[in-house]
Amino acid sequence: MAASLAPDPQHSGAPLDDNSHPNGDLIQKPDVWRFWLLVFGFAVLAISVIVPLVVHQLLQFGEAPRPGVGHQGQSPRGVIVDRDGALLAGDYYFYQVTATPKNIKTDAERMELAQQLELLAGIPASKSYDLLREFALFSYVELAPAIPLESAQRIMAEQARLENEPGLFAISNVNLFPAPKRYYPEARLASHIVGMVAVPENSAWVAGFYGLEGYYDNYLRQRNGVGLTTDASASLLDLEADTRRFLPSVAGKDLVLTIDRTIQWIAEDELQKGLRKYRAKAGSIIVMDPRTGAVLAMASLPNFDPNRLSERDVAALQNPAISAQYEPGSVFKVITAAAVLDAQLIKATDLLTDTGSIAVGDRVIFNSSRAAWGPVDMTEALARSLNVITAQWSLLLGADTFYKYLDRFGFGQVSEIDLAGEVYGSVKRPGSARWSMSDLGTNSFGQGLAVTPIQMANSMASLANGGKLMKPYVVQARVAGGLVQTTIPTVQNLTVQPETAATLTEVLVKVVDQGNTAAGVAGYAIAGKSGTAQIPTEEGYTEDETIVTFAGYAPADDPQVLILVKLDRPDPNISPWANYTAAPVFAQVARRVFDHLNIPPDDVRLGKIVAATE
Repeated sequence: MAASLAPDPQHSGAPLDDNSHPNGDLIQKPDVWRFWLLVFGFAVLAISVIVPLVVHQLLQFGEAPRPGVGHQGQSPRGVIVDRDGALLAGDYYFYQVTATPKNIKTDAERMELAQQLELLAGIPASKSYDLLREFALFSYVELAPAIPLESAQRIMAEQARLENEPGLFAISNVNLFPAPKRYYPEARLASHIVGMVAVPENSAWVAGFYGLEGYYDNYLRQRNGVGLTTDASASLLDLEADTRRFLPSVAGKDLVLTIDRTIQWIAEDELQKGLRKYRAKAGSIIVMDPRTGAVLAMASLPNFDPNRLSERDVAALQNPAISAQYEPGSVFKVITAAAVLDAQLIKATDLLTDTGSIAVGDRVIFNSSRAAWGPVDMTEALARSLNVITAQWSLLLGADTFYKYLDRFGFGQVSEIDLAGEVYGSVKRPGSARWSMSDLGTNSFGQGLAVTPIQMANSMASLANGGKLMKPYVVQARVAGGLVQTTIPTVQNLTVQPETAATLTEVLVKVVDQGNTAAGVAGYAIAGKSGTAQIPTEEGYTEDETIVTFAGYAPADDPQVLILVKLDRPDPNISPWANYTAAPVFAQVARRVFDHLNIPPDDVRLGKIVAATE
């Protein structure tokens, strides 16, 4: 076989070494050659695959980011405006500044560009120069993560000026990429309604949290395919000119709210004054249109500035108006009164005897004053806020009927308002292991059950609206490009018959005039009721710490606004009672809201003023 093999070229014509195997060299040398050939092949493959990955991904060498892609890859979000077009949330555009260093050949050109950028955009020249030198062979380097729009415009103007000039200019190798950042021009105003955006842990993308930013997060994102849910026949031009000042946005998906910025400011201003005056720890105010369920204002303090959150603000992110349960106290007596009237078990003028105490189940119920008032009608019972009479109403209703009415009013449920973070109310019911007959009595005056401010406000609003319980909402319209989808008010339930609502409204006007006079506004008939509730703890109810509420609506004959005021833990040395704390705050809010909405006093509105005779 040796004779048939071709001789090794290196030994052709030369004698073999006597000490070597004649066939050894002929076989081993080709194997070495094949080995190195394989090594070379793998090396070429590695260079062709790995190096481009390292260059592109680690060194950012090669293709620069596409125009329009921000530094963090964020896409624009739609704007949020109030009912009159005032901007509550929008994108403030910064610009990422990058360059192509490999096209800038000399240190002189690098220094010239660095000085230009410092002059035009305030980017330190020394920083730009060092980066351009360090990455001189690269196709991409970031010189600044975010500069203001005005600075970016100056750079673009200079680039445009030099386009028609002969020669090559270093500034032509500078690229600008929009980097939207969320901005809230009203800062703390309506912050619980608007919400905020942030970058979640282990994510590179911003997301909406709380309020509207959370509830409508998918809709507000430009890159998300979520759009209008139904055919939108309205055009953007159908909106008032002021309302569409900022519409449509770059994202093309925007929200127009029911919120009135001025009423929101009034609510927050009066709430702040109330907390200070009565030294309360926190509070909420809700202003609604009871005819539609539209929320005109929703204020809670403490609040937060979504532009600059601190650790102190984190606890205030949740919106107490929709997420804080509390025992409402005597304001809830209005619901029991509505039920017993609607069930036609008594008339508003019927007398029941208050003996000062009543046993319901295994519990004896007293009036807060511990007094007995004898025969009283519904108006006096509510004006004096008598627990004993309210418990009698619940016994007349019976457990089944009483809790059916609570269902009608939406208690123990969510209101379905379009804000992130709403919680259910809490109502024990017959058949539950935790319910006993005594709960029927205590629940009748707002003890032993829990509501949220929006649930309490909405239930009262149904009485102002002839018994129609509306679905509360804060978004009046969703805008997608040139189309508009308007929210249609939705009736959720019929709480009581219109006649019942009208009768109870007359009673509640007298309650304000006789028992809650601090809530009155001169010239206006206001229907309402106060509520003072002790705070439950594991050891029982607190001695002197209370939560106080006043809810009312006006004008009583044609209700246009429903206002609920809730204060947490007013200083008992000033007053623990709603009639002396929440009621006067209500009056201040109502007076200013009537003026803003141009609701004339009753005499003027009803044409009852007679011109003086000459």
